[in-house]
Amino acid sequence: MTSEIQKAQWKEFFDNLSRDLDGWETDVGVFSNDLGAQMVAEGLPFHGLTAEETSGGEFVIELSVGEGTDSHQTHTIVDPVRVAFQSAGVGPGGVLDIEDASGTKTLVKLIQPFPVLAEYQTMDIVAVASSGE
Repeated sequence: MTSEIQKAQWKEFFDNLSRDLDGWETDVGVFSNDLGAQMVAEGLPFHGLTAEETSGGEFVIELSVGEGTDSHQTHTIVDPVRVAFQSAGVGPGGVLDIEDASGTKTLVKLIQPFPVLAEYQTMDIVAVASSGE
């Protein structure tokens, strides 16, 4: 189900998303009438979204993905007019759809980490710490 996020709620919504889904895998695509479809990032960890109002009264949304100097990316969306979130159906993952005034859409797919792998890594760390290695 797709839910439109009202402009007054963007900051709080992005803050919660940034806190709850930090490190999740993302795919980011930009779709515009001028340039067509472009993949901006594939498989990079999510690190946050911010929404700020400029002194001129326009909003700017910044998306941060990746790690380190080799893969870190910041994608800026100037003059966004619509933000919607489509839930994955199970869990908090899904697709974030941000549209700017020109009609360009930025789609951010948030993919939940595989829980068994995360549990295995945690158990492995605990086992190593317990054995004194």
